[in-house]
Amino acid sequence: MRTVEDCPICCADRVTIVVALDDADRSARFHDFSQAKYGGLLDGWLDDVPPIVLRCWQCGHCWYKHQPSAEQLGQMYAAGRRLLPEVKLSREPSAPMNDEMARLRKLMRQSAKRPSLLDYGSGYGRWARAAMMEGFEVTAYEPVVTRGGEAEDPGFELVHDLAELQGRRFNLINLEQVLEHVPDPLTVLLQIRYLCLPAAVIRITVPNILRAPEGRAVWELWPFDGISPHIMAPFEHLHGFTPTSLLLVANRAGMARLKEPVLWRHYPLDQIRRLVGAWVPRLGKTSVLVRPT
Repeated sequence: MRTVEDCPICCADRVTIVVALDDADRSARFHDFSQAKYGGLLDGWLDDVPPIVLRCWQCGHCWYKHQPSAEQLGQMYAAGRRLLPEVKLSREPSAPMNDEMARLRKLMRQSAKRPSLLDYGSGYGRWARAAMMEGFEVTAYEPVVTRGGEAEDPGFELVHDLAELQGRRFNLINLEQVLEHVPDPLTVLLQIRYLCLPAAVIRITVPNILRAPEGRAVWELWPFDGISPHIMAPFEHLHGFTPTSLLLVANRAGMARLKEPVLWRHYPLDQIRRLVGAWVPRLGKTSVLVRPT
């Protein structure tokens, strides 16, 4: 277990407790989530890893003050089960995934005839499949060994150990809904830099804590509403990003947004939302395209 007192994104020390297991109702809902999702595993962590969410006054980032160890997180994901098993999950990419990969392929057209892509934290491989369909040479990294390999041959290279990527470099690295799950997002992005070819592009997306599915009741419904995982479900999402905090952590890792003309040409709607988000942060997007500087 590690304790993170100051903001892990901007290092500010002006933080506040947003929510904790401070009443019987929240404690009961935590127990319900632990039972439904992990067979009661999290109940045994309460003394060692008390769930307390902090928020930074400077960048708006939210995070768990006490974070499980890598071993504990491994146990948690191994014990995980779906809350709605009757809902069949698609393993094929959606139309928006295909559209995004088509845009990225156009963006990369001068980088290589067949640009290489690393899908970092690939889950069940839907984004990797979308990239493969668009002509990328795809490698998928997924640390949870039970994910991504349902098919005997998924059609792309699948690795479960970062050591297998040592010495490899890629034109494009995709981090779709990854950084909110890791204890130290900055360290992950610093590692990503060593996997980049010159002029590589890194695509990063995370949930926007300011646009939580729970709406204005986001903290009233924490840690579980009895149906769906919370945007800060313990301890699946260890971080809650804002548009500001996402760009800050990328900048701290030595990455900068792509130049404005490129973004306006390929992502005009995202650019409009970014401009609007400067005035109304909850309308901004927690997704960026960056390059190592």
